Formats: sequence, C-alpha cells, structure tokens
Amino acid sequence: MPTVAAPAALAISRPLDVPGPAYALSNVDRDAAAVPVSGALLRSVLRSALHSRGAAAIEPDGTVVFTFGPTASMLPAALGPVYRAVPCERPPLTPCCARCGHWEREHDEPGAPTACTLYRLSIGPARFAVPEHDGVTYAWTRRLGRTRVRFEITEPTDAFPGGTLVAHRMPAPGDGPYEYVKHHVPIPPERRPAVLERARRRVHPQPCPA
Repeated sequence: MPTVAAPAALAISRPLDVPGPAYALSNVDRDAAAVPVSGALLRSVLRSALHSRGAAAIEPDGTVVFTFGPTASMLPAALGPVYRAVPCERPPLTPCCARCGHWEREHDEPGAPTACTLYRLSIGPARFAVPEHDGVTYAWTRRLGRTRVRFEITEPTDAFPGGTLVAHRMPAPGDGPYEYVKHHVPIPPERRPAVLERARRRVHPQPCPA
C-alpha cells in the first residue's frame, strides 16, 4: 500500500485547500481503476472526512491523500482505508453545474449531496432482482435519483459464515467504473435469518425492469 504523506507536513485543514477542477479518485486498498470526479465532489467528500476526524494531506504535485476517522494516531500506519485523488482533466462531454461546480451527473450521487437547488434525490421502491451469478441468496434494486443501486445477500463462506450484504451502484452511461462505490458489510451468523426475512418482507415481488 502506498505510504501516506505525514499529515503534519502538508496537512489540509479545510476542503477549500483543494482547488483543482477535477481529480481521479481511488481507494488505494482496492485493485480498481480510479474514478474521475469534480473538484467540488472531492471537496464535499473531504468535508465529511475531516468532520469525522479523519486525516488529509496534499502532496507537492497536488495529489490529495485522505482517510476517514476517528483515528487513534496520526501516524500513517494507524490510518484506515486510504483514498488518493490525483489532479486530472475533466472528461469530455461532462457538463458542469454553474450553481455548485459539481458535474451534472453528480447531483444525485448519494455519497456526496450538495446544497444546490438542482439536487433532487428521489428514492424508488425496493424491487426483487434475479441473482446474476452463483453465491447470491437474495438480490434487489432501488432507484436513487437517476442511479440504480443493486443489493445482494451472499451465501455463507468460511471467511464470512453469515454471508455479506453487498451494495453497488450500477453505472449509467458516462459514469466510468463503479467499483469505487461498492460496499461489503459482513452479516453476523446469528442475524442472517432476520436479515433475509427483513429483506424479503420489504422488497416488492415484481422484478425490476431492465
């Protein structure tokens, strides 16, 4: 894992210390392609990270390295999952909102809401989805704004005897890779029956349209 610049050397104390218009954002703990995001979205994420007592630093070339807190120590080895944002060019055909600076497609990004009056996140009903591969017990989808989010409860394994709850955003045209917003939450074995019952009770029985 790449080392993190010592926060005391180039510490970021406020999101506005990151002025770039676009960044390639990635989690250095995962083998996934970096996702281009607007500088406004990165500043929104940094606001959450700093509010949670995370650490952030900026390197001489403008690269931003940060983690969410709280942390027991400011030493790099003690930091949690580390995120890296490298300055980049704004992708072509990416309209930018004149009111808030976010790219238009980021207005309904659940992970980084804005105060822009164009931000309108509507949440649709949970609908049953057919598992797309082995190892999935139950699956469903929900609409969040223009985005479709897929949820899966996986089969128990030796590593996760209760299975896991997986949630990831299905990419829309022009969104690029979506592994960055995939989340895995282990399910305690004793709670697995209750989790399955709750999901089946709340999910609409009709399959979600393709």
